[in-house]
Amino acid sequence: MIKLKKVLQEVTDHNFEMKYVKDKNANKVIDVLQGLGFGVGRGDVAAANKRLKTYEGGRMFKHMQYHVVRGKSDVYFIYQTQHYLRDSSVDVTKVSIDIYDDYQGKTSAKRKEIGNALVPTEKFLKGLNRVNVLDKAS
Repeated sequence: MIKLKKVLQEVTDHNFEMKYVKDKNANKVIDVLQGLGFGVGRGDVAAANKRLKTYEGGRMFKHMQYHVVRGKSDVYFIYQTQHYLRDSSVDVTKVSIDIYDDYQGKTSAKRKEIGNALVPTEKFLKGLNRVNVLDKAS
């Protein structure tokens, strides 16, 4: 059996394309992040999209991880893909958020997709320090 936390969590995309990182229900994602206390807004999504587009066609490193966080009344699964290069500050993370139907301490419990959005990595990581993290793989 493969342990989820032991799987390689980094990949290299040798021909990075924006079509694989499109936002889906970005406003709902931002609403959830703001409700959790993350310092991101709708303008950050547009800026992150614009910034990431400048790297299209080149090499891009990606680091994936997830966090299960508790909000005021709900529990969320936040999956992130950080985009980075060794010689450039990309500062963009694709954040995908699901809401648990009934989280009982199991990361694999049933959940519903809210959506995904590109956000500034630094702002997102600062926000993670302000939330109640129940589980993670990084």
